[in-house]
Amino acid sequence: MKNFNSNTHFLLILALAVLMTGFAAISTLRAQPGGIEQQQAQPTQVSLQDSLREAYSENKTLEDILHSIRSIDTARQNELIQWIITDRSVRSRVISALRKEGFFISPNSVAEMTVTQNPVYDDQGDLPLLRLVIQSVGLYGEPTLKRVLGPDLYSRIQSRQGYQYTLISTAPAQQNIQFVRLNASLFGGDIIFKSGFGFAMNVGDDWIGYPFWLPGTIGTYGLIRSGTTDFRLGLEWPLGQSGVAPFTISQGLQVRPRKLAGAMAFAAEVQQDLNMFPEESGKLHFGLEFRDAFTPNINSFPAYLGMTGPNGQYETYFQYPPPANGSLDPGPASSPNRPFIYYLALSTHGYVQYKMPDQVLRGAYIQLGGGMHSIQPVTVGSVQSDPQNLTQQDLVFWNRYNFFDPFVKLGYVHTGESGEDYGISVQYSNTLLTDGWFKLFDWLELEAKYSTVIGRDPYPWEWKDYVMVSPKLILNF
Repeated sequence: MKNFNSNTHFLLILALAVLMTGFAAISTLRAQPGGIEQQQAQPTQVSLQDSLREAYSENKTLEDILHSIRSIDTARQNELIQWIITDRSVRSRVISALRKEGFFISPNSVAEMTVTQNPVYDDQGDLPLLRLVIQSVGLYGEPTLKRVLGPDLYSRIQSRQGYQYTLISTAPAQQNIQFVRLNASLFGGDIIFKSGFGFAMNVGDDWIGYPFWLPGTIGTYGLIRSGTTDFRLGLEWPLGQSGVAPFTISQGLQVRPRKLAGAMAFAAEVQQDLNMFPEESGKLHFGLEFRDAFTPNINSFPAYLGMTGPNGQYETYFQYPPPANGSLDPGPASSPNRPFIYYLALSTHGYVQYKMPDQVLRGAYIQLGGGMHSIQPVTVGSVQSDPQNLTQQDLVFWNRYNFFDPFVKLGYVHTGESGEDYGISVQYSNTLLTDGWFKLFDWLELEAKYSTVIGRDPYPWEWKDYVMVSPKLILNF
């Protein structure tokens, strides 16, 4: 017992010493600069105005978060699949599920019930639903839709099978190139590889309203198509005798012959989208083309160069030599008869295109620009030779006729369930050119172009009007 009391007394003394040492250390820290008292944060005085401002800011942040959850980016709206449920049975089941969830909605509501679906497959191979809206009630996100509607009703709506609905929009058909994509028609075509490189062919010059073989050339190009960029560079070649005589199909449709002699030319073209403002405000795009002919020789032109007689297609009653001012007015009937031929020597144009936003007029666009083109008259024989003598092997190049062209084009492309269904455009640049196409199948389209001269008489190398129809083959390997 004595030993126990001694040990207890010793422990009490030891504990008292430890406490006194701790109090001493705390007092020292308080006395030093930067001690405990000074390190403790002092209470901040916040005014009522600051508190309200902070509360408003937090409320705005929460509203933005909720809005982003319950809304779809308008720039991507056209990429989503949307439809209106018109089936009474499905509508009744959805409304019942919403009322059980606590939403206030009339069981006999006739408001539109709109469904929005993601066009991209998920990990399970399904196209998940994004939104279901009726009146002011909406369900957002796949988990919420599945929970409220139940798995069976959700799957039925998602499949779009076994009930009535009206499709509003669908995702455009995928145009991704597997290995190579081929387009071919009488107006030209292209073949593009998956890498974005390819080759193109062009027949006609739509920039100045001369479709098909009217310019007398066929163009061959190398092209690069990457993203929203399309760049082409190549040469145009004379068609020779092709298109000199009328072409008749089954003794019915007759394709008029051309009047321009083709000349070899350097050609380049570029088209590019401009990301200058948000997508929901429309799209801006520009295009440029340049074509410059090399100086031809006597062997470059076809044999019709020597055609004579009052009915000679390329023979005109122009003054000899032609007026110095470059007038296109023919001389008197007594003027020497001399065959003139013409070729497109230069063509350069540019435009800016604005495509309307989907919320305004989806598929519509307008192009505005301008440029110029030059027609070169040529005849055979030197100036000193007899105007009727066509045996000379010299070409005489008279003054060029230069034309400055305003460029205006209005167009519309309709997009349906399977992508672009048809398109139409009206353009004025030198002539009035209309172009329309219609998709018959995924691999076949039908295209027609009509050109007419308005506000003036046709030039010697032009027809008053011209029409051409062609099938267009589309293959994606």
